[in-house]
Parts: sequence; C-alpha cells; structure tokens
Amino acid sequence: MRDVIVNYDINDYKAKTELTSEKLFITIITALRSYDNIRTAREAQSASRLKSSFLATMSHEIRTPMNAVLGMLELMSHTGLDDDQMEMLFTARDAAGTLLRIIDDILDFSKIEAGRMDIECHPVALGPLVEGVADMLAAQARKRALDLHVHIDPAIPELLMGDPLRLRQVLYNLTGNAIKFTEKGGVTLSVRCLPGAAPGRALVRVAVQDTGIGIDDDVQKQLFQPFTQAESSTSRRFGGTGLGLSISRRLIDLMQGRIGLDSALGQGSTFWFEIDLAVAQEQPVAAPQPALPSLAGLTVLVAAETQALRDTVNCYIEAAGGRVAGDGQPWNVAVVVPRPGDVWPDLPLGKPAVLVAAADSVRPAGLPSGTVQIGRPVRRVPLIRAVASAAGQETAARAAASPLRQGRGEPPPIEVAMAQGRLVLVAEDQPVNQMVIRRQLSLLGIAAEVTEDGRQALTAWRTGRFGLVLTDCNMPEMDGFELTAAIREAETGTGLRTPIIALTANAMAGESQRCLAAGMDGFLAKPLELDRLDRCLAQWLPPLSDGGAKAAPPPLLDTTPGDATRGDTTAVLNLARTLELFSVLDDEARAFLSDFLGAARPLADGLVHAFTLDDAGAARREAHALAGVAKSAGADVLARVADRVEEALVQGKVDEARQAAKAVPGALEQVAAAIASL
Repeated sequence: MRDVIVNYDINDYKAKTELTSEKLFITIITALRSYDNIRTAREAQSASRLKSSFLATMSHEIRTPMNAVLGMLELMSHTGLDDDQMEMLFTARDAAGTLLRIIDDILDFSKIEAGRMDIECHPVALGPLVEGVADMLAAQARKRALDLHVHIDPAIPELLMGDPLRLRQVLYNLTGNAIKFTEKGGVTLSVRCLPGAAPGRALVRVAVQDTGIGIDDDVQKQLFQPFTQAESSTSRRFGGTGLGLSISRRLIDLMQGRIGLDSALGQGSTFWFEIDLAVAQEQPVAAPQPALPSLAGLTVLVAAETQALRDTVNCYIEAAGGRVAGDGQPWNVAVVVPRPGDVWPDLPLGKPAVLVAAADSVRPAGLPSGTVQIGRPVRRVPLIRAVASAAGQETAARAAASPLRQGRGEPPPIEVAMAQGRLVLVAEDQPVNQMVIRRQLSLLGIAAEVTEDGRQALTAWRTGRFGLVLTDCNMPEMDGFELTAAIREAETGTGLRTPIIALTANAMAGESQRCLAAGMDGFLAKPLELDRLDRCLAQWLPPLSDGGAKAAPPPLLDTTPGDATRGDTTAVLNLARTLELFSVLDDEARAFLSDFLGAARPLADGLVHAFTLDDAGAARREAHALAGVAKSAGADVLARVADRVEEALVQGKVDEARQAAKAVPGALEQVAAAIASL
C-alpha cells in the first residue's frame, strides 16, 4: 500500500483533474450558450408575436375609422354634389382605399413572416371567382383606357378545393399590378386546365398577360422579393409598398404551387401561377334557380375588336350548344363588343343583338327590339343568358322560375299611417337588413321608419307616432333589450303599452324567453318570411276598419326560421328570399345581392380578425351580424356557419368557435360565386 502511495504520479492526478475541469468548464459554457440561444430564440419569438399583435391591432384601429371614412364618402356621393365636389370626393375615396390596401399588405406580410398565415381548404368556384376579380378592377382599367379581358376554360371543374380568400388576393395583386403598369393596350386574365393531373384533381394555370413595356431579365430575378419594384421611380409614380408580388409568391408557396414571370423589354409581361387542386367531391346544395339556358339551334354572329375576345365569346357560345356564324352565313343573334370608348356600331335592323359594354356606357336610342346590354369584361353566364334572352328563349323560363308575389298596394303616407295607428318603427343597424325589412313592409302595404340603433329608435318613439316597434336585439349604442327597458320605463303610469317585437338572427334556446323577460311582446327569428311578418302585423296592428285600441294578444313566439334554413338541406344561395322581395331576378334584385356581399365581407373579415386578437366579444358581435345579413339575403350555408360560431362563443367554447370560423371565408366565396353566376 505504501509503495502504491509513494509511487503514484502526482502529474497524472493533476492531468486528470485539469481534464475534468476543462470538460466541466466546456459543459457549463455550452449550457450557458444554449440557454442564451434558447432565451434569444424565445425573445425573438415573443417579439415576433408582439410585432404581429401590434400590427394586427394597429391595422384594426386604422381600418375601423378608414371604413367609416369610405362609408361616409359613399353616402356623400348620393347627395347631389356638383362636378368639382364629386371629383374631390372620388380623389379622397381613392386615397382612403389605397391606404387600406397598404395596411392589408403590411399585415399579411407580417403574418407570413411570423408563420401565422394559414391556408384553408373549401369548395371554390374558380371561374366566377376570377370573373369577380375582373369586375372589381374593371373601373380601374376603364380609367386608364385599357381593355380588360377574361377567358375561363370550360374544362375547369365547377368546384375545386382551395383557399378562395387567398386565391382572390393573389389574382387581385397580379391583375391590379398589370393594369397599374400598362400604359396602353390591355390586360388578359386567363384560366385553363393543364394536362397531367391525377384522377380527381385539376392542374390549373392562371395567367395575367399585359401589353406593357416588359421587364428586364436582371430585374425579374428580384421582383418577387419584398419591397421590390421594377424601378426606383415606380413607387413615386404609382404608389404601393412593393409587397404585393412577395406576398403572392409566398401564398402560392403555401398552396404547394409555383409562380413565375415571362417577360421581355418591349413585349409585355405574363405573370402566372400553377396550382394542383382537388376536385370537390360533394356539390353544395343549391336552391332552385333558373337553369343556364341551352343555345342549341342558335347561330350567333360575333363582332369583337380583338381575336382573343372573339375566341372567348366563340368558346362560351359553342360550350352552351350554339353555333358561331362564319363570314356570309345567316345568323339569329349578334354579339357586338366595341372597343372601350368607341362609338356604338350600326346594328342590322330587325335582328336581335347583345351589346357588351361598360356598365356606365350610355345606351343608344333606336336599338332593335330584343337588344340586350351586358357589362364588360365578358362573363360566361351573363353572356349565355343575354344571347338566349335576345333570341326570346329566356323570358318564359325566367317567368316560370320566378313566382310573382303580389303586394297590397303602396304604403299610405306617414301621416295617414300614424292616424291609423299603423306606423311601424324599425330599429336595425345592418344596411342589408334595413333594406329587407323596409321592402317587406312595403310589399305588405305598411308604412315604416327605420333607425340605425336603439338610441335613435328611442328618440323616434318618444314622438308618439308609432303603433309597433320591430327591433334587432344586438345593435351599437343601445341594443334591443336596452331600448325595450327604456320604453317600458317611460310608459310606467301612462296606461299605454307599445307592442315591441324582436327581430334577431339568434334562434338559440332561451332567446325567446329572454326577450319576453325584457318586456318585449314577441320574437321573430331571421330569416323573416313575408307570411310570418304578415301574421305578426295582423296580430299587433289595429285593423284598417277600426283605429281604436285593442286588447293585447298573447305573446308571439315564432322561433322557427324560414324554410330556407330548416332541415339538413342548406342552400348556398336561396333565391326564394330574393324573389320574395323583388318578384323577378332583375337588376334591382342583383344590386341587392351585391349590396349584401359588400356588407358581408367586412363582417367576415372582422370575425377572422377578432380571433386573431383573441377578442371573443368582438367575434360574437361580428358572427351575430354576419348571420343576420346572411339570413336576410338567403345565404343559408354562410348563415349556418356564423350561427355555429356564435353559439360556440355563447357557450364559452372559444376553440370550437375559432375552428368553426375557419369555414366562414369559404362559405362566403360560395355565395359570391353563386351571385356571380346569376
């Protein structure tokens, strides 16, 4: 043992100790560095979340007043301004719209950078979606004297599975850029199917071709990078953030597609993307509507200024069963497409024709009988319907499919209705719902005044002119429950009681009892059909033969929504709602549906945005409002989705509501596609 101790090499001990210390030191330093890296990564992640949250919040805070500015400018445009004032108004409106687009670009880019951009998968009617984008940009093209042309391959399946919101965004970016940077000529937006797709799928190529000056090869390599434009002077000349193409590229990447550019100086540019989409297996249940007519037996003469436009019109006519007349051949109907700004061509006397021109073009006098005018860009369904209508084949079908609802004459003057005790006060904040209830009451011969919230309604009620109050339950400033409480308090000790009926999209259990407990006399669930509204009015308004008071009837508890939403069969667009209001599917009815889309899109965006901010209260308000306008317009699928979101939020199931809300954009796009096809 002594020898072992004496002969032990102290240097060996020191070496081992030093080695162990070195390892320990390295381990500690490595751990500290790892911790620092983790902390840095977490701080970066937290900073990214904070940045995204900040940008989302700021975007919302800026967008809200800007929407108000745009809305007031739109209202101001209908107040009889002179030419100079209208020019200033349009300038202000364009500037506000540009600011909103810049805000959206920055917010979307931030979401993509933070990895928070989700791609949804819903049924998409790609043809109407593309045509809808062209419609939105048509005025911009006309302002620059450009021809905007759309061609949809008839081989495109009716419904594909994709993200309609993001597809529209990419299309809007590419087409908007093409219009912005093209000085003369035009822009062509085309969609076609490529060969080689797997069974049950479609390989789609979308191309935006312009007649601009083209882009140099060196610039092309940088063009899809953020904050990049072809020239340094571009942003000064045209405005914009330079984010549109970068966002488009990243969105297409997220869709597992590819995007590119073919261009040469002096030869224009073609921006394109290709995506592989599944064909939707289940078609949405569609409400009965006039079927697309067949053009079999018709020979159509096509007169258009470009070969591309002629090819498109020819393609649509032949796909509908018609024949295109050759030179010198007899024909039944002419389709004439003059160049924007050109004078109207001379049309053969005694021959029906379809004129394709901008919506704001002046219709010339002395056109042959049977002449039909449709807007540009050319869209397949309106073109086919117009040709059939000009040939006299569409009128009978439309009449058979559109049962006419007879009204009861014009509503009496306000003073007469007030003297009869039959003047109705309506409290409703959504413009689409206001239009619906106003028209329904008019069809029933009832005079009414409409207010935008409970506070305005209370002020109007205090005048003592109204025999019945119809109120929405969820409104800004003062809701329907607060309005009812204020009215009942004011009536205390007077011996008077004004009937108050709730109109609401909330058909959940317990809502009717809540309305009665608040002092209301009845409850009508949206969508509200004329028959149910008529029964309500008959129950609560004094009959025309007797203007005196009558005993209060039992409470009205009609919690049954209209037939459109009953059962498992749900329509994307239930035209029965529109036909009930307008009798026929005319321009006024289409304008109503267009107004509905204009009201629904901000509500849908607000719903998605509320979940981004984790604001369940705001999400519930947006879902309720969206369900209401959707039911009023017959958008049953969208209404059901919004109802599902609201119900989950009421029950405190935020995650379930968030998941349900993901279906909102797709449902809205289905409605938009259905409206576009009318």
